[in-house]
Amino acid sequence: MSPDADSAEIQPHSPPRRGLRLLGTGLLIATSALFGGLAVALWDRKSLAKLRQPSQPPIPSVAEDGNSE
Repeated sequence: MSPDADSAEIQPHSPPRRGLRLLGTGLLIATSALFGGLAVALWDRKSLAKLRQPSQPPIPSVAEDGNSE
């Protein structure tokens, strides 16, 4: 047997599947977005607390007298 025939039969590492790489990349992006959102929420807690408070009722404007010209 020649050494070339032996090396053709043995494949120590198969190339990674494209789908697995894509899944890993998606998982990395999702995790990064999650931690980024948590970091912003912890950093800016006062602003988030203000946003959660109910808004003030609008100030009534000057009442119209009903005359339409």
